[in-house]
Amino acid sequence: MLTTTHLAAVLLLGLLLNLDRNEWFAALAFGVALDVDHLFAAPGYVERNGFAAILKPSWDDGSGIPWRSVLHYPMGAFLVIPLSVGWRLLLPLLFWLTHLAIDYVQSVTLAYSAVVESAFLASVCLGIFAFSYQAWAAASSDHGLRPFLRYVKEYLRSSIYGPRRANRGTAGRS
Repeated sequence: MLTTTHLAAVLLLGLLLNLDRNEWFAALAFGVALDVDHLFAAPGYVERNGFAAILKPSWDDGSGIPWRSVLHYPMGAFLVIPLSVGWRLLLPLLFWLTHLAIDYVQSVTLAYSAVVESAFLASVCLGIFAFSYQAWAAASSDHGLRPFLRYVKEYLRSSIYGPRRANRGTAGRS
């Protein structure tokens, strides 16, 4: 599936597991960043099949030339398990297995890939929203959708612009 779908799934699972900074690194590396191997295979694929072939649901051109590394197959466990043990975390293994499961669902539903991926992405994003709202409601005295959306807006603004610049636009308002 698309990298955005993997990212959304990793975000939801990471929120549910309440990860710290180091754990987020492992989650993103094994749940999302392992798709970077597609970038190395893409130029050769485009050269053989044309740029429009990138938009096909499957990049299998029948050439037998791999466009995915060993990490996209179950035999990648021979690399991931030692890394998990070395990190003393099961998180690399968990997020790698999640990535494989999502890719497996895509390969099984290839004929309906866009619909399945859209439904999966929408449900994961809804889960992220529901989890975030629940955490906010438990920590806040405000309740309701509007105060939550204001909180999200201010949080994003302060994350992007920094706390001083984000508050500049709201100074003097009540």
